[in-house]
Amino acid sequence: MVFLPDVVRKILSSWAVALIIAIVASGTFALLFGYSSYDVDGLRLGFGIEPSAHGQTELAIPPFGEVTAATHKTPLRIRVGVERIYPHEIGQVADKIDTGGELVKKIETEGKKAFRQFVIRLIVLAAIGGMLGAALSPRRRIYKAVAGTFVGVAFVGVLLWGTYATFNVYAFKQPSYSGALTAAPWATEEIAKRLGDIKAFRNEIRAIAANVDSFYSKIDAWHPIKEDTIKVLHVSDIHNNPVALDLIKRVVKDFNVDLVIDTGDITDFGTPVETKLTEGISSLPVPYVYVPGNHDSSATASFMRKIKNVVFLDGKPVTVKGITILGMADPASASSEVAPANDAVMATFRLKVKRILESQPEKPLILAVHNPKAVRGLLGQVPIVLVGHTHKAGLTEKNGCVIDNAGTTGAAGLRTFQNEAGVPYTLDLLNIDSSKKKLVAIDSLAVTGAEMEFRLERNLIKGKEASETELGMDQFKQNLRRAGNRNKGAAPSATAEKHL
Repeated sequence: MVFLPDVVRKILSSWAVALIIAIVASGTFALLFGYSSYDVDGLRLGFGIEPSAHGQTELAIPPFGEVTAATHKTPLRIRVGVERIYPHEIGQVADKIDTGGELVKKIETEGKKAFRQFVIRLIVLAAIGGMLGAALSPRRRIYKAVAGTFVGVAFVGVLLWGTYATFNVYAFKQPSYSGALTAAPWATEEIAKRLGDIKAFRNEIRAIAANVDSFYSKIDAWHPIKEDTIKVLHVSDIHNNPVALDLIKRVVKDFNVDLVIDTGDITDFGTPVETKLTEGISSLPVPYVYVPGNHDSSATASFMRKIKNVVFLDGKPVTVKGITILGMADPASASSEVAPANDAVMATFRLKVKRILESQPEKPLILAVHNPKAVRGLLGQVPIVLVGHTHKAGLTEKNGCVIDNAGTTGAAGLRTFQNEAGVPYTLDLLNIDSSKKKLVAIDSLAVTGAEMEFRLERNLIKGKEASETELGMDQFKQNLRRAGNRNKGAAPSATAEKHL
């Protein structure tokens, strides 16, 4: 038992000291045990408070960073963090809502409800802390505990009321950013300027696809290829752009595509919330063969595997519609970083691909990877290599191998906002002889959203002699111009055929 001098005991036994201890204990309990999590319409939000010289509210959005604003006058920092996202639950909520505004309003309502529960938690903790703190004072502990309960509630309640009374939500018009969100002011301004163009472009997809279909029919008439071909649509680097899926759906339908091969970067950061944008793939009536890129992640891969028509490439050959395809996920997709793998990692990756190819009794027809660096030294081992990553569409032939880069079917996603000239939506249609399993031609399509123009180009792969098949450039332009006059909408861009 500890013996205290009478003077000290008298001081500790005073009501003033008891109530001071109650105030300190109530605040300590609220700070230490106040943090709690709540599920809000597919989101798990965490709420907490901490002392701060300036009244601030911080919104934490991992892995992007934080948004902070000076919202109130009390010495508290309110922290709201997005701990987890449940895409399936968000989808269920979105399906029941008619407009985006209603969805935001519903989430806002549920968020306020969760915050009220958080406030109640803080009040209860303050009561407990005040009661226990005051009870530490000798003499009349029960009375002091009761008084401490009220004092603790009053202290934390005044802080919270002061925060509420001075809270200015418009402070977020001048926030500060950290992490990847440092670019948010630029992104917000640019996206606001371009959203109208994107919305209009989505509305134009039908007209563009109809015109492309018309020109495609004419190219088939001018330079026919065998009818019994397997049509493989090669897309890449969608980067969350919803317009890309609209375009893919139209091309699949209008050009009788047999399967789609996506060479990666379907997302920007590989976060769970982005996977919601890929659900439209399940509505495609054909197999969707997919290999992750460096902007994708394990979360992206896990979600894609669950989509019924997705064929996930993981280092083992698969046969789809009679076409054998080998693909491996980009090594950078195994981490949360979006930066491409360094040269050493890529060299190891190439060696793995090479060993897999050498172990196959029959070589696959197509090798699909994301980064073109992954196929250095492997050209000639397979007839067709499909890549993306560079956002520059291109078609080359080396060592008897055709290398097709689909460019960026999503017009580089958010990157398109940085380029006033616009980044085209690009994709390629491979025509493969179904009996010989041989590439016959590649039709390349580029659509420029802002200008509503498209470019269609047929590349014959060791086809007939040019004198038998090649149409003169002048005549080709005249035919395109006449067809364009009959098909109002997206403007065509004339192009001659090429031979590889």
